[in-house]
Amino acid sequence: MNITPMFKNNSSLQAIREGGYGSADFNIATQPLSYFTPEHGNIQSSKSVIYRTDTGIELGVHGHGYKPVAPKQMIDVTRNIIERSGLQVEGIQETIRTSHDGSRTFVQYKLPEHTYRTTDGDTASLGLLAVSSFDGTWPFMISAAAIQSACTNLQVFVGGEVAVFKAKHTRNLDIEVGSRVITKALDVFENQRELWDRWSHESLTDSDAFQEIVSALKVESAQKILSDTYWRTGEDIMRNMPRSNPSLEYIYNAWYKYKRRLGANRWALYNAMTDWSTHATAQRKDAIINIAATQNSRQAVVQNYFSKVA
Repeated sequence: MNITPMFKNNSSLQAIREGGYGSADFNIATQPLSYFTPEHGNIQSSKSVIYRTDTGIELGVHGHGYKPVAPKQMIDVTRNIIERSGLQVEGIQETIRTSHDGSRTFVQYKLPEHTYRTTDGDTASLGLLAVSSFDGTWPFMISAAAIQSACTNLQVFVGGEVAVFKAKHTRNLDIEVGSRVITKALDVFENQRELWDRWSHESLTDSDAFQEIVSALKVESAQKILSDTYWRTGEDIMRNMPRSNPSLEYIYNAWYKYKRRLGANRWALYNAMTDWSTHATAQRKDAIINIAATQNSRQAVVQNYFSKVA
């Protein structure tokens, strides 16, 4: 019997499926919660707990009507959406990461067939990021980004429709709707390239760059020095802050690196900030353990700030 795949992306996604689910390969279950009071004994709660069946670790607490879907089922949905899309997925790469004991899942896809030249002569491939959580952090969402080749920065999209597909946690996620809207990522990618080119012509001084980094990170101690005194260099201000800020220091040092290669412009500042969101190490122990969540939060900082100046 000859079987013809329904979708042109079937063979490419099949190799991904055979790779399994990585750290998201676990099952979940729910149990109703109860609490004890000295006056009334055990009382049934209106909430249920979601937990891992392999470890028993709590992943989230929700009302009884919440219909949790295991991370590997969410990954299956994402793969199905991509399979049905019009994207070219030959050579697709999938990276699965979890954090907070599995309560948050991140799945990144790199699509090398959709590769464009950036304004500085580098190449960037279209990337998709699927995120999901049980702790109320996010709904199930697929967003578009670009993965720059030379420095492997994840260039988060800040213009257009960033969230390509978003849905509540439910067992009836509409795969067909997702597959239709995800193709918008190509238009977003094209518009983003035009924005990057414009940024390469927007000059910034070291003072401008420092002030923008402080604004993006909301570093109150630096903002106070900037407002209370005459203008000094970024290095001088960081020396006078009551405590160091590793993120501020990382991005400002990266600004000098990218300024030398790309010129003193907003494109260099954007690269410095995406370098931080992609590569900077975490400082706190819990952030190190949950580095995937830390990086996602940093990318949101970049996205939120640059969407205001786009």
